[in-house]
Amino acid sequence: MADDLKTVLQKYAEKSCQDDDLDPEDKDVFLVSAQKCLENGETDSETLLREVSNTANAGFMCEVGWDLLPVVTPFLTAGKAPDTVQQHCRGVLGALAEVCKPKEFVLGILEKLEGLEDDNVFKALLTPLQRVLQRLTGKRAHCIGLTLTTLHSHLTEIPLPSKNKPQDPEDESWRQFGVDMKDKHVGRLLDTTEALLEFVQPFVQMARKDSSIEAAMNKEELKDLEVLRKELVKFLTRLFKYPLVYLNLEELPVKEEEETPGTEETGQTQEPQQNRCRLCAQTNMSYLQALDPSFSRLLGLCDHYCGPPDMRAKRKTKSADKQQEGEEKTEEDDGKEEASLLGLCCFSYLLFVENICVEKLPAVLSHEFLGAIHIVLICEVLKKPHRPVIHKGLELTKKLLGNLEPFSLSYEILELQPFAVLPESLIHVMVNCPTKSLRKLAHDQFTAYVEKFDWRGRYQLLRGLMEKTEGHAGVMGLIIGKVKDQIDTCLKDDPPSDWFTGNKLSELLRKILHLPDGATTDLLDNRDWIMPALNLLRYLVIRDKPDQNQTGVWTDWPDVEKGFLRQLRTGVNLSKSHFQEELKKTRLKQKNTNKPEVQASIEVAGDKMPDMPYEQQIMVLESSMQMFSVIESLLGRITEVTETYRTGEKPQGKIYKRETDWKCSDFHAAEDDKDAVYMTCPCCGEKTKMPPGFEPPKPGEELKQFDIELGPPDDDLQYL
Repeated sequence: MADDLKTVLQKYAEKSCQDDDLDPEDKDVFLVSAQKCLENGETDSETLLREVSNTANAGFMCEVGWDLLPVVTPFLTAGKAPDTVQQHCRGVLGALAEVCKPKEFVLGILEKLEGLEDDNVFKALLTPLQRVLQRLTGKRAHCIGLTLTTLHSHLTEIPLPSKNKPQDPEDESWRQFGVDMKDKHVGRLLDTTEALLEFVQPFVQMARKDSSIEAAMNKEELKDLEVLRKELVKFLTRLFKYPLVYLNLEELPVKEEEETPGTEETGQTQEPQQNRCRLCAQTNMSYLQALDPSFSRLLGLCDHYCGPPDMRAKRKTKSADKQQEGEEKTEEDDGKEEASLLGLCCFSYLLFVENICVEKLPAVLSHEFLGAIHIVLICEVLKKPHRPVIHKGLELTKKLLGNLEPFSLSYEILELQPFAVLPESLIHVMVNCPTKSLRKLAHDQFTAYVEKFDWRGRYQLLRGLMEKTEGHAGVMGLIIGKVKDQIDTCLKDDPPSDWFTGNKLSELLRKILHLPDGATTDLLDNRDWIMPALNLLRYLVIRDKPDQNQTGVWTDWPDVEKGFLRQLRTGVNLSKSHFQEELKKTRLKQKNTNKPEVQASIEVAGDKMPDMPYEQQIMVLESSMQMFSVIESLLGRITEVTETYRTGEKPQGKIYKRETDWKCSDFHAAEDDKDAVYMTCPCCGEKTKMPPGFEPPKPGEELKQFDIELGPPDDDLQYL
């Protein structure tokens, strides 16, 4: 077959051939011979490479390169041919890239790349594709952009690292996304991403900002160069969107290794572990910085998406008018339409949180502006179910909010939808994210976000959230806790703000201190907001005496007593009676039957759930009874304080008020004392060590009123 190959090539040697000049039979003989050479092994494949690389055959190869490409490509598949033959195939493709018509050869390679699943073939085609694109002359930006889109589509076909919903809230396995090389998808993602970054490097060098080179270009060349920059920025942003935003881009800690003798003496320091995902991100950022030294293009895209809604509407209207009139869209508008919010957020995360290329950021940009243009991006990523994505959004929020001072944001910006949606997105993470550390981080950023507003902004924000989340008891309880914190902060000002005192506070209290179904309200379903509401009311009656009435709570006290406390007492009594009866019935059934389980079936979403044993039913009922007792304890404390103000008599027991700041959690103790009694704190539900001599109630008995002694009275403690 090698002889047939040489015979055909000798016929057209040293000739400048056109497609019409070739005999179809000669072309078929050449292609069949080339395939046989590759099938025969190392010797014949080397002959094919030598003949294709021969400059005397350049004219013939220029015409048959398109047809030779599908003959050579299958042999690059992993395991299809020996390594030496595959190396010769790469050499053949490289030689064809030097002599074939650039546009035709590019289209031929792109055709082979569509739907390609083998990574070995994909990476082998990148080198000749890169070379033939460099040979293009004139307007090549569009062709390069089409190529980059095709290449990234192959990357998106590679699955993300395996992810299972964690059963343990402390699970931090998501931090291994892209780091754990045991995952079968990680290697493919990183190898392909690194290959693409290497592929695009010469084009970035070609399009980098250089005033001396641009000065020698004409108008058409400058326009094509700007289009090329836009295509490259778009591609690099797509790499942020997939896969980098889904991987861990943090700097890995120093790997703990056993110390070897003499390590301390020589002064050797251990270096951090290499994170290939982070290295890819750093390379990507360096390319973006070369194309856009001040990142003005990407920050402009952030501003485009995150600007005021009326401005975005004007932009869309203007763009639609231009299109209707037949005017061509500008390249800048086209880039903004195709930008990825996920990609932009990953870019901002690397810039502000990981401090990659942050020194290139213009110093004239204010913290308020940078925070404002990222609101929409953050809200977008917090909706995603992937924990690495949520983590990047929360860390970016933390960084941007950390640069703002308290009371620096005006209430007026809440009229812009993104600023009102951000706390809802944070609440979404707190409620739905399975990882405890991310839920806590979201809670911290929610608190920080509220504190950046002025008093009116805080009031409007919390009231708006209260109206939107009335159906979720846990979220309602969280907001009530934040209202209490704002009241406490407000009362420390001199004079206190009108937004958390007087009539404004009364409006909030009417929404908070209200049982939706009166005395028949299900206390178990609503316990998550009833407990914080009682805690807030207890704080108000202790903090604000009737003769001061700064908050106005005493003005509305008759309505609070009649519309909330009285109905709540009735509801507790009804609930306790019902649960006591159920507890008696369950114990009787347990006593009269030998079967450990109840003969009943429960279905959830069509799936039959296992029956609950009597022992567990009794535990659930007793737990509910204890919850009712805690509510009674809080009601009793509120009543005791109000009666003290009415009668002027000091309450019995040791009750202290600390003038300096303290939290009930300061007095919680680990259950390390076997002889002590621990009960649930009515304030926050934490385990609290009870005073000596305290006897816990027996099952079914009411929990007697108790007060936790905060410590001996001293300089900062006063008797209440």
